Formats: sequence, C-alpha cells, structure tokens
Amino acid sequence: MMRTAIFSIMLRSLLRDRGALAMSFILPALVFTIFAVIFSGASGGGLSVRVAVADLRADQNSQALLDTVFEDGGVRRIPLEGEGREGVVRMVRDGAADVGLVFRSLDGPLEQPIIDGSPHLELITDPSREIASSMLSGIIQQAYVKLLPGARADARFFERSSATPGAESFSAVAYYAGAVAVMFLLFSALTQALSFLDERESGLLERIAAGPGRIAIVIDGKFLFMVVLGWVQVAIVFLVAWQVFGLDLPAKVAPWAVTTLAASVAAAGLAIAFVVICRTRKQADTLGQMLVLIVSAIGGSMVPRFLMPPEIQALGWLTPNTWALEAYSSLFWRGDTVDAMLTPWAVLAGIGLAALVVAHVAAARGTYGNRGR
Repeated sequence: MMRTAIFSIMLRSLLRDRGALAMSFILPALVFTIFAVIFSGASGGGLSVRVAVADLRADQNSQALLDTVFEDGGVRRIPLEGEGREGVVRMVRDGAADVGLVFRSLDGPLEQPIIDGSPHLELITDPSREIASSMLSGIIQQAYVKLLPGARADARFFERSSATPGAESFSAVAYYAGAVAVMFLLFSALTQALSFLDERESGLLERIAAGPGRIAIVIDGKFLFMVVLGWVQVAIVFLVAWQVFGLDLPAKVAPWAVTTLAASVAAAGLAIAFVVICRTRKQADTLGQMLVLIVSAIGGSMVPRFLMPPEIQALGWLTPNTWALEAYSSLFWRGDTVDAMLTPWAVLAGIGLAALVVAHVAAARGTYGNRGR
C-alpha cells in the first residue's frame, strides 16, 4: 500500500507540473528529431556536397565526364562565381563551395589520365572539409571507370591543391579545438548562471541585492566573472592544441584572443538571460542542458555544418557556435585578414550584450526577483 501511495503522489505531482511533463515526454522526442535530421545528413542520407567547377577543356569528353560525376546525388554543381581556376579557389576558400573541380585544358585523350606529368583534373580542397573532397574523389574515380572502361581503377585521375596553402596540417585540430571549446563554454556559463537561482532560493540574493539598483550590480558582476572564466577555459583548450598538436597559436594570438572574448561575452549573456527568465533551478538546469546540446549540434560543435542538410545549416546562423567557428575558421585555415572576422565578432558581442540587457529588464520588472515568494 505504501508503495502504491508513493507512486500515486509522484504521478499527481508530475501531472500538475506542465514543465516537468514537457521535459519528460516532449523534449526528448524533439531532441531526437533534431539530432536524427542532423546526423542522417552527416552519414550520407541527405548529404549534398557543393562543387564549384571550371571546365577549361570544354569539349564533349569533359562534359560527358562531368555529367557522369554529377549523376551521383551526393554531389551538387553550383554556379561558378568568377572565372577559371581562380574563381573556384576563391569560392572554396570563402566557403561558398565545399570543394572545387578544375578540368584542365590538356591535349590528349581522357583514357590517358596523365599528360606531361599532369592529370586532367584538379581538386581544389578546403582542409577543414576533407570529407567533401574524399567523397568527390571517390565519385570521380567511379565515373572515370564507368565512362572509360579501359581506364585503370588505380590510375591517378586527379591531383589535389589546397585553397589555403599551408593550412592542411592542423586544420582538424583548429576546428575541433574551437568546436569543443565553444560547446563547453556554453555548458560552463549555464552552470555558473545557475548560482542566481541557488542564491534566490536560499535568500542570499535578496540580502545581497537589497537597495535600489543592487540587482543590476549583481548581474553585471556575475556576467564579468563568467566572461573571464570562459576566456580562460577556452585558452586552456587552445594551449593544449598548441603544445600537444602543434597548432600555430602564437602567430595569431591577438585575433584569437578577441574571438574568444567575443564568444565568452555571447555565452555569458545568453546564460544569464536564460536563468533570469526561468522559474526554477530544476527547469533551468534540465532545459538549459538540452538547449546547449541542440544549439551545439546545429551550430557545428559536433558535426561540421557542411555535412548537414541546407535547412539545418541555415538555422546554424542563429547560434553563437556558428559565428565563433566562422571566426576561428577565418583565422586558422582560411588565412583571412582581421576584416573578415569583424562581422562574427560584432554578432557575438551583440548577442551577449543584448541578452544582458534582457536579463536587466527582466530583473527590473520583477520577473526574477519576485519568484518563489
């Protein structure tokens, strides 16, 4: 009887708590759906690699081979911006294409893959998107053998060139250093922001914030602490990448520091605003962790965004992860100037400061301080 009574009490408590019901039954299905869409695309089911093509040979043979390559649903030819090889390189370097393909204007039959030491085809690759170039190279090999039965399957059909020379060695390290650091930056900011609710429930916050304007001081103080803590946490990840994996951090430390500061501002501001709006610690903790996982997945912290369906890639621009990774990408493997990083810096800082304003407004209106009384 006692077990039945306890079961009944807990069931009634769950049914009365709409937030708990949503987190128990709706959110898990929602999270699964989002992750299924993302990872089904990454595993190849919905993957469509964008390929910029410059056909310098421009004859029936080159067109026939290109038609055979793009019969595969996993690759998609996109319009070339600019002219020739230079246009392809620029599109790959700027992220407009995942990989580039240049059909050289070499004399000689396609059945002879190498003419005067050079193959007919050149792949222009982005070292941060190695999966895309590997996928296209396999499709080219299959197309060559299918179109030209006399061609040897192990022949050298193409050569690779990087759109960002000198960045090949450490691109994966740079990407995942940023991806992992930003994801845990969000988790850490959420954990620190939860102290608001702990202090409110204990009554400590009301004593600290007693008097006009004191709640704003508390919010600002916690925000600044979280920004500094986040910067240090990201720095530790990149120091490991530098010392253990050889990432060229010292040469780019100044723009890296600004990028990391902007990402820390965004994470701190979002975490504080989220916690101020939530009603209970349990709600903030459970919902916050799920949101961080979703945002990190959509934003590219788990799977590179180019592997995702186009709709998910578009959603990624709503996350701080995408903007932070865009800045790190420009810095470590695209070799861009500071001008290319100004937009990600501005967006990240804007997100954080706008969220901080939301936290102040919510607290001033009593949506935070009056809870639980």
